[in-house]
Amino acid sequence: MDSVYAIPTNVETHGKLVALVDNSISSYYIFKGQPRGFEYELLKWFCRDHDLRLEVKIMPTFDHAMDSLMAGKGDIVAANLTITGERSRRLHFTPWLLRTRQMLVQRKPSGNLNSSSREYQNQIVSEYLELEGKTVYVHRRSAFYERLQNLVEESGVNINIALLDDDVDVEEMIEKVDAGIIGYTVVDENIANLYRHLYPNLHFDTPLSLRQSIGWATRAESDTLQQLLSDWIIEHRNSTKFAVIYRKYFHPTRSKLRDMQSSYNLSRGGSISPYDSYFQSAAERFQLDWKLLAALSFQESKFNAEARSAFGAVGLMQLLPNTAARFGTEESLLLNPEMNIRAGAGFLKYLVDFWEERTNDSSEAIKFALASYNAGLGHVQDAVRLAAYFELDTLTWNDNVESMLRKKTSPKYYKHPVVRHGYCRGYEPVQYVTNVLAYHRQYVMVAQPHGENVAGP
Repeated sequence: MDSVYAIPTNVETHGKLVALVDNSISSYYIFKGQPRGFEYELLKWFCRDHDLRLEVKIMPTFDHAMDSLMAGKGDIVAANLTITGERSRRLHFTPWLLRTRQMLVQRKPSGNLNSSSREYQNQIVSEYLELEGKTVYVHRRSAFYERLQNLVEESGVNINIALLDDDVDVEEMIEKVDAGIIGYTVVDENIANLYRHLYPNLHFDTPLSLRQSIGWATRAESDTLQQLLSDWIIEHRNSTKFAVIYRKYFHPTRSKLRDMQSSYNLSRGGSISPYDSYFQSAAERFQLDWKLLAALSFQESKFNAEARSAFGAVGLMQLLPNTAARFGTEESLLLNPEMNIRAGAGFLKYLVDFWEERTNDSSEAIKFALASYNAGLGHVQDAVRLAAYFELDTLTWNDNVESMLRKKTSPKYYKHPVVRHGYCRGYEPVQYVTNVLAYHRQYVMVAQPHGENVAGP
């Protein structure tokens, strides 16, 4: 990147982009253990092109996102933001990513009426003037609120604008209309296209605006980042790759959309995997974080209960039969997801306890334990002995013990007198620890979306 740019601190100093996102199908969600989302994929693409690491923070509300951006807790808001005059006075927006309209959400008339019949049309709001005397529910800081106010002021139509609580998300708004709790709400057309097949009793086809632009927002002083983003978006938004990503999220098959909906938001009853209850049970039994067990399992087997490695490891937690037997699971039961997870959790607990006694630091102990789970306890003990010999911190993983483990591919280190277990492809357990902890942070953030940091894998 050109050094003449005054690059924002996170990009310049840390080589990363901190993105503030919302937990939604369009922005960011977890599906089958991995992060997904239209804007998330675009952000990853941008960061790859600019040699940046991506960190995301889930923002529970629009106000939270704006406050966090202005306080410097993030570099960019990527949350299906409509570019409006009021917002542009406070923020810098990128060129448009999408063009969309605001669409009214309402229930279809009851009965088996043809949508082109006069009776059907008489019962549906087909233009904004027909909202006279009706109540429409939106968020106060949304572009929808601005638009409804403009309609009232410009046309004199008497629309009652009711405010939703900030923690009510888009899907909840749609569900409330579907259940008859509220009569009307408003969503962007791209979001309407996602949900129309899941809510066949709802009508999403009455526009309330002309076409509007969706973009990303940065702080007003972030001129350099704004220029990088602008150049990148203009270069790529009409590309085939961009179109493929767009269609994947905004025109998915019905079965894929159902999968996305059921899995994207853990705080509303979704799941990381089909085995969450087993992870939770084992975690309670061994006093571990169940999301850490899920992250380890995803790294080991991608949640494939029948996975087998070339070295004889079996199942979700990729256990060798003799290891599983030590923790109460016979080889014949290793393909049983519950028993495999229980044995894997027991093994991890043993390793965590082993290292916690030596480090007196639970977070460090987890790193040492994960490396031991992957490479074997002996190789990690070798790395500790090497760290002691070379006068590094034997109680700290990052840049100390991990660096010694990584070097066990070299004869200078694996043949050293303090080493007892020989050669090790040490870069593998080092990357293993990094991956598992990154997946764990993602799962924690989506399960408890209050702005926690998550590093992209």
